[in-house]
Amino acid sequence: MSLYKTLANCHPSISRGKIWCKQCGAGVSVNSAECLRGGWPLCCGQTMTIDSPEERTRMEAKDGKA
Repeated sequence: MSLYKTLANCHPSISRGKIWCKQCGAGVSVNSAECLRGGWPLCCGQTMTIDSPEERTRMEAKDGKA
């Protein structure tokens, strides 16, 4: 197994192969190993995130930012 495949399987948020735009909310399926190897996708001029909109809402509420 390549280093990138190993890294892509190290965390559930990366291994699910789905990323989101924090600006417009678009979600796309990706090959996480390829993204780690070649660069993470951009949307709305920003790097897309592995954190789902629901996860970001929970994190913001926990941090008192919601």
